[in-house]
Amino acid sequence: MKFLEYINKMLRPFSMYTGIGLGLSGIFLVALLLSALGYFNFTPLALALSALVLVGTTYIASLLCGWLFGVKAYWESSIITGLILTLIFTPSADISQLVVLAFVGFIAGVSKYILTWRGRHIFNPAALAAVVICFTGLGAASWWVATPILTPVVALVVLISLYQSKRYWVVGTFLAITIPVLLIEFLIFGATFGESIWLLMSWPILFLAGIMLTEPLTLPPRRWQMYVVAAVTAVAFLLPIKIGAFQMTPALTLLIGNIVAAVFAGRYVLTLKLKKRTQLTPSTDEFVFETEKPFVYEPGQYMELMVPHKRADFRGIRRRFSITSQPNTKQISFGIKFYEPSSSFKRTLRTLGDGATIRATVVAGDFVLPKDEAKQLVFVAGGIGITPFISHLRAIKKNSRDITLVYAVGSAQELAYAQELTAFGIDVIVVAPEKPKDLPNDWKYSQGSRINYDELAAMVPDVSERWAYISGPTPFVQFGKKQLRKLGARGVKTDYFAGY
Repeated sequence: MKFLEYINKMLRPFSMYTGIGLGLSGIFLVALLLSALGYFNFTPLALALSALVLVGTTYIASLLCGWLFGVKAYWESSIITGLILTLIFTPSADISQLVVLAFVGFIAGVSKYILTWRGRHIFNPAALAAVVICFTGLGAASWWVATPILTPVVALVVLISLYQSKRYWVVGTFLAITIPVLLIEFLIFGATFGESIWLLMSWPILFLAGIMLTEPLTLPPRRWQMYVVAAVTAVAFLLPIKIGAFQMTPALTLLIGNIVAAVFAGRYVLTLKLKKRTQLTPSTDEFVFETEKPFVYEPGQYMELMVPHKRADFRGIRRRFSITSQPNTKQISFGIKFYEPSSSFKRTLRTLGDGATIRATVVAGDFVLPKDEAKQLVFVAGGIGITPFISHLRAIKKNSRDITLVYAVGSAQELAYAQELTAFGIDVIVVAPEKPKDLPNDWKYSQGSRINYDELAAMVPDVSERWAYISGPTPFVQFGKKQLRKLGARGVKTDYFAGY
């Protein structure tokens, strides 16, 4: 668990988007070094010029479209798209080829604003640009990043990205379908197993799945839907379709997956107006926003908030937070913890006045309750991990479900929503270093800085009859998941998102 805490602490200063941007930059720098050592058939100058052109034209196109449509262009998104294009299009220092690459970057930048639905782009911009340029006959993506010498670096970046996004199942589904089929195909055509592994690293399956397929803005909201999108994309990737000049390409397979995701996702950009901010604990506030019309989501889901501000730090301008309100109303609320020092995002959020507006771009998550209300439940919350449970409890009728809440906090002062939890009429066990003042008589208390799961088994003797839900920081969730399974909980559902 200490290792997980170390990884969590190391990655906390970086948003998921910043993390992928830094990861792509890392791949680029390694490729730059390898090109200088002669491992590629292009020069470091060609690679540097191509990156400059692709990132630059993507950003310029975004700026122009932002000005034209009255929306803000984000440099972070342009850098990510430009670097992806750099890694899939063969670098060149030739002027004519650089002009083509400039056109590629321009297409990618424009697509984010033109091919949209309800304020969200439908297609992965880099994949769309690759398909368009191929159909024009001006060029084609070579996917040169898919080479054995870069595979370890790409794999490391993908692993870090997946740790932040928790989209393991998306990449896993894609790879579970593509790798066996490709290996069998290589072996049938006479390659040895070692040669087949080498050939496998020359196919862009890892980069496509780990970097591009997992783009949050082009994924559907529910896990099973993501499984379907990953499977459809994988099958399309394997289809040997070629009709005249037309043939299936990695970029085209991704666009097919994007279309399936768009069918699933009833998503759109939502404008939220701040109604009020309430301090829950010394370090936690609840923000209540208003919407123009009732908004539909499921209790337990999260929302990605976008708060543009100057001098954004590595946490970026987009963060994900569990919704604490009940659905189908004109109000959406979030309980947000402020660490010291806080990110520039949270500092800006905390200075917003009543009536200020922000945008929400993603609503997703599978941390939803079973439809069968007869199922007994145990909620395990670590600190700010209480937030999705508040949404659950606000949405259900009092005493309509048999629920026990185990609520662990770092100090008694950090016990958020205490009065409201009392009104819900559920069994509550508080875990804290010191006993909170005015603890309700019907609540139980367990002393400690962490949950003692042996004590939990004694305090919740029927835990093996309950379905468990656990939410909180990643190390807390992963450790608790194992312990709850050891205690025989009927099922353990975890809440993962990059917003803590």
